[in-house]
Amino acid sequence: MYNSKYSGLILCGDFNCPKIEWHFGSFSSSRADESSFENDLIDCLEDCFFYRNVLEPTFQSALGYQRSLLDLVITEDPDRIYSILHGSPLGKTNKGHLTLIWEYELKSKEINSDKTFCSSKNTNKNKPWMTKELREQIREKFKVWKTYMASGMVGLIIKYLEYNVIVKMELAQSELLEFPAVTFCNINPYDYTIEENYKIASDYLNESFLSNDIDLKSCNKRTRNQLRFGISNLEGFKLEKMLVSCEYDRKPCNLQNFYPQKPDYFGNCFTFNFGKDSLGQSIPIEKVKRPTVLDGLQVKLFIGPRESQPCWEDKYGAVVVVHNQTSFPLYLEEGIFVPTGFETNLVLNKNIINKLPKPHSNCVKNVSDKAEVDTVYFRNTIEAYGSYNQKWCARNCSLDKISQENTIKCSNLNLTTLFEKNDCLKNFDNITKYYGFCMTQCPIECEYSFYSIVKNAAGFPSYRQNLKLLSNESFRSKFSNGTVSLEQVKDSVLSFNVYFSQKTYMRIEEKAELSFESLLGNLGGQFGLFLGLSFLTFAEVFEILFEIGKIFWINRSQTKTEVQPFSASAEKI
Repeated sequence: MYNSKYSGLILCGDFNCPKIEWHFGSFSSSRADESSFENDLIDCLEDCFFYRNVLEPTFQSALGYQRSLLDLVITEDPDRIYSILHGSPLGKTNKGHLTLIWEYELKSKEINSDKTFCSSKNTNKNKPWMTKELREQIREKFKVWKTYMASGMVGLIIKYLEYNVIVKMELAQSELLEFPAVTFCNINPYDYTIEENYKIASDYLNESFLSNDIDLKSCNKRTRNQLRFGISNLEGFKLEKMLVSCEYDRKPCNLQNFYPQKPDYFGNCFTFNFGKDSLGQSIPIEKVKRPTVLDGLQVKLFIGPRESQPCWEDKYGAVVVVHNQTSFPLYLEEGIFVPTGFETNLVLNKNIINKLPKPHSNCVKNVSDKAEVDTVYFRNTIEAYGSYNQKWCARNCSLDKISQENTIKCSNLNLTTLFEKNDCLKNFDNITKYYGFCMTQCPIECEYSFYSIVKNAAGFPSYRQNLKLLSNESFRSKFSNGTVSLEQVKDSVLSFNVYFSQKTYMRIEEKAELSFESLLGNLGGQFGLFLGLSFLTFAEVFEILFEIGKIFWINRSQTKTEVQPFSASAEKI
């Protein structure tokens, strides 16, 4: 093969050796007998330093599973074939040998001198020093190498470079557990018990929308946006009107404990324990004292009489969001709707997530550094809120993409009124369209927390509590008409409680499956084992050199002995 006539080797076909366990690299093992064809094939490939090239199964079962590596493409040089493509089986059946496609490099860069071990059919004739005993010693060396490979050193390195993680879940106890921020809003953004509000909206819509007529033109969902975009001076519900009572840790809370929020979709919203008071001044964040309903937050709200709810609103009540102080509430994404006529319990459990940064994941480690991630929406989120939050980033990204799409679409329409233009430009019904794209622009934080919430409810108010509310002159003044019935009270008030079920939290933490320190420790142990084997076989090196020298000396002596008699005979002739 290595003479002037041939410069390369390729041997391919179905060798039908399912008992061979082909391993990564050149060294494999067989479940067959020692004298079987399978072991002879392995010995041949190893002795001649041939490359089998096919690394994946080539036989497919009827169900489409690739099970066995039966077909081989053998070459003398690894640079002859760079990759092999596996195609579907021949014929119309799904069962059989896969088709293999490859490109063969006709001209090899150079011939490795090591491969002259198998240069011709009569190896012993051309290479007299390659004896049977020497081959046996080479096989013994291969066995030592297999032991080294089986020790898992290469597998350890591959495992480390996969950067897999182990998830550790721990239920931790905390005596200083922070109480979350709690935001509530009236589902109806405008207070139509205010006579001026009702007059402005009726004039704008050109009809009395609080009548019992169900066929009004304004009784559709577009009216809500029409008022949002068309009228700027409608008043929402004020806190002093909505808040009937409030307690935290069995102590009353007042109006100054609530930080005002102004969302786009709802009217006025208010946040308890945001770290800021009603004027935006910093205040201490409340801690969890005891995990009971009486020691949590208890709020009772007036959301307006049922008859003052406009016909385009298909529900009424309040929306409550439980969130961290470091993030603003996501009303539509995380809001919990609380109905009137019920006392709703929101039982909390805190979860803290710690993810590993690159190279294990693409999470954001520094949520205040705008250079951490090179996307516009990431930087805009930090600029707008002072800190990064994936949900806010994805929401702003989706709104921006929909707005760009609406701008192009609405510019091609013949829109005349301001309402028609705003209604078209701010149509966000298809906000989830760009969710997949925005997730690529807004990676998750490496450290974040959220609250698992269990919701249950009971009837509210009771008959005695109803009478108590009616006897309160301040509460009766919230209604526009003078006469208030028990049913009207029940339909206009609600209660919700927010508390922890226990003073524990769930910590979910990622750990590297194989850290760099563990890798070094394992490699050190493996190297020590392999070096130990090397020292035990160190004497064999001198034995091999001695045998090669002995064979060389004997062959040289035989050559001299054969030449001398021939010369003497020639002289006699």
